[in-house]
Amino acid sequence: MFHASSHIETCPIRLIVRQQPVKARLCSFKEKVDRRPVDPPPVVQLECQRQEMLHDPNLFLYATLVDTRGDDIHFTNQATPSTAGAVVQSLHKLRDTENKEGGYFIFDDISVRQEGHFRFKFSLFRIVESHVFYLCSILSDTFQVYSPKTFPGMSESTDLTKWFSDQGVRVRIRRNSNTAKRRRTTAQDMMSMQNLLLPPIQKNGCHQPVD
Repeated sequence: MFHASSHIETCPIRLIVRQQPVKARLCSFKEKVDRRPVDPPPVVQLECQRQEMLHDPNLFLYATLVDTRGDDIHFTNQATPSTAGAVVQSLHKLRDTENKEGGYFIFDDISVRQEGHFRFKFSLFRIVESHVFYLCSILSDTFQVYSPKTFPGMSESTDLTKWFSDQGVRVRIRRNSNTAKRRRTTAQDMMSMQNLLLPPIQKNGCHQPVD
């Protein structure tokens, strides 16, 4: 059962969506197969004057899918949960790209099972003994879930995602497809050049001297 938080928190707290969801490919209805995480992974920052809150292991953030007006969408038309993956995240104490320390919740494994335009509602809770207290919530911007045929593809990981990965957070890092293609082409060109520079091999396995 959830309880109000006014009697346990005197410090004002605030949630900020530091990295907004933009797009996602429709996830299948299978629980363990064909996960299609939202791109980029939503990142929510906790702001509080009490720095010890950034170390609180009893805080967690719960993500629910809502429509563009903010109304909850718990189930799809097939009566299955509208989201898959990790919808609950704990707090990470990290530094952002400006080297400022803060508390962050990172949703790197959340997928959507319904096509259309949606938002996420992020709700902050705190466990105190045997009770769970609701603290506050925030809505994300609107993002689009595409069908497999219309999905434009995953984007390169953002600087913030890469920065958090460098600090030990387990998130998927995606490179620009054109950059990766150029790297492969460069490697192939180098191999071809090496083959041209090597003298031909004789039948005995030795390189034939070049005049």
